[in-house]
Amino acid sequence: MRVLLAPDSFKEAASAEVIAQAMACGIMRGDPQAECRLLPLSDGGEGLTHSLVHATGGTLHDVETVDAIGRPIIAQFGFLGNNHASCTLRTAVVELASASGLERVSPADRNALTASTFGTGLLIRAAIDAGADRIVLGLGGSATTDGGTGLARALGFRFLDSTDHAIPLGGGALADLAKIDDSEVPDSVKNIPIILACDVTNPLTGSEGAAHVFAPQKGATTTQVERLDRGLANLAHAIMQYSGRDIEHTPGSGAAGGTGGGMLGLFNASIRPGIELVLDLAHGREACAWADVVITGEGSIDSQTPYGKVPSGIAKLAQSQGKPTIAIGGTVTRDPHTVEALNKAGIIATFGIAPGPADLTTLIANTERNVEITCAAIASTLRVASATAVTAATSPCESA
Repeated sequence: MRVLLAPDSFKEAASAEVIAQAMACGIMRGDPQAECRLLPLSDGGEGLTHSLVHATGGTLHDVETVDAIGRPIIAQFGFLGNNHASCTLRTAVVELASASGLERVSPADRNALTASTFGTGLLIRAAIDAGADRIVLGLGGSATTDGGTGLARALGFRFLDSTDHAIPLGGGALADLAKIDDSEVPDSVKNIPIILACDVTNPLTGSEGAAHVFAPQKGATTTQVERLDRGLANLAHAIMQYSGRDIEHTPGSGAAGGTGGGMLGLFNASIRPGIELVLDLAHGREACAWADVVITGEGSIDSQTPYGKVPSGIAKLAQSQGKPTIAIGGTVTRDPHTVEALNKAGIIATFGIAPGPADLTTLIANTERNVEITCAAIASTLRVASATAVTAATSPCESA
């Protein structure tokens, strides 16, 4: 039996690489004759850089930068290796969560109005200085709602008020934005192709926009949400004046606190569903063709899973080649409508890894062990089912 192990990370518990390794240990316990291939994945959020570097034999590079509230940190970008999809461009991978992520900032330190993507811009600048000809930027897991203006500022853009003074970093100051100045932006930055990996379709503003949907989890109060939404609307107006691009209602422009919209309006950027992009670059089709069965997973298998998440993305690709997919999760919904949607996406069965009632802290601490135990049980079941099928196929039929 050939098993493709293609999970996302289990948020706050373990990376996709760690989960894939735990899956492999479990599969080999349940079926020592199984062959495993590890393909840790990301939908554009946390883990994108490591997933693509792992899949293509690329390299990781440390950079001195800052987090969303300006504290010095070390973060990473990656270069894809030689075994990615044929392309003459040297492609760098940056994930916004690496420098400007929510998990970098404790709840007590979060500041929805001043949090900035400036540190992500420093990562992109380092990648360009190191020779990148193309950037893949993962949008997800941000602590910011600044419309990507901090990122742009790190690359030379200036955001000015009506008196031609620079406005402060953060989304809270965007209401004062009157003018965008790119006179100090190098052509190498203006022209470099940037592909945005995104798993949401939210617009920039409004009830489904970046501020209203995502800012509360970043520490924003109701009053601050309204202020951030007005600021993003003003940013959209300023970008229309600057580049003539209407970003306010573009699907995905609300991703990562509006960074999707800012990138589309200011740079040579395009947007793609994150899991589709990752599967293309990581040879997902070839991996599914090799496998007899795919096992995937994420922290929570829920109503969002069928729509642009890693488990549904890999399952649809496997289904197109006649290969079944099994999904595991820290929690697993049994809602009939979601189960039906998962089945349509190609996920034939779901398994929760929790061994029984326990507090969240304990479950998170034992994630790797629980993943291994669950996958061992799955492998044992598949091994018995395969042996039974072979026995049935080779036994003589009884005559009537």
